Amino acid sequence: MTESSIYQRVKAKLITHGVEKTKGGRLVLSDQRLFSLFVALERAMRSNSFDAVQLATNEIDCYLASLGKRQLMAFAYLYVRFSDFTPRATLADEHLPDGKVRKCATYATNVTNEQILIGLWARVKYDEVGERLLRAVYAEG
Repeated sequence: MTESSIYQRVKAKLITHGVEKTKGGRLVLSDQRLFSLFVALERAMRSNSFDAVQLATNEIDCYLASLGKRQLMAFAYLYVRFSDFTPRATLADEHLPDGKVRKCATYATNVTNEQILIGLWARVKYDEVGERLLRAVYAEG
């Protein structure tokens, strides 16, 4: 994979998450520093390191805070949340006779435990604050 393709992939993925639909969102593509932080997030995800993904999202958060645009963190959480690290389907919980519960999920690719952790963390973060942040992005136009 060539270096230029990572930039195209990041841009395409951000566009699918709606960054071009609002003025604030377009900043993600037009601000060179911010876009490079999303490229760093993609590289962190490729490294399959939970710590690297958290560090990359924290760097995006700090930069957005310095711009007064923390609501754009919604796109960082979306970026990780809707990746190969999150299940494509989740089966209904199976209640076992001994009182335990079996949870099963189907992934698009073979994932490691660390990748599953990244996906779970992204889902929790997006569910916790991402939807609220995204509403703020669309509210400002």
